[in-house]
Amino acid sequence: MNSKLLLLSSLSFLALGQVAKAQLVSDSDEPIDITGDTAEFQDNVAIWTGNVRVVQGEAILTTNRLEAILTEDGAFENIVAIGAVRYSNGKENITGEHAVFDEAAQTITMTEDVIVTQGKQVMSAGKVTYWVETGKVLFMPEPGKRIRGLFFTKSDKEPA
Repeated sequence: MNSKLLLLSSLSFLALGQVAKAQLVSDSDEPIDITGDTAEFQDNVAIWTGNVRVVQGEAILTTNRLEAILTEDGAFENIVAIGAVRYSNGKENITGEHAVFDEAAQTITMTEDVIVTQGKQVMSAGKVTYWVETGKVLFMPEPGKRIRGLFFTKSDKEPA
């Protein structure tokens, strides 16, 4: 591996002041802070394993394993999270077993027993695509199943 690229890749991930191009939060210029039990860098691929936590502003993603594909200049191109994936942005929480963050499309696609919560509202599906910039969510069922949603229509507040 090119030592210059290794240094660039390592610095883009490990330096707290470095801002990566990928955004887990819409319109965020905040740095992405990634921690895990181990990290490996080779040929434009970075892999974190064990108790992985990614934080950018209010957005938090936790998982067992995180694989990131880097561009030649060290920016994130694609991020894959595998095992016990949880994404939260302060408004929505999404959990599943596998997730892909696509930088170009600004989407997070989560699969396998996906549950989305927003306040008290809960929905479950086989696959969910979340658009980071707009907040749009597309639910797709597992084969032979349907989408399920639990919605509360009454306010918790007592009338005055």
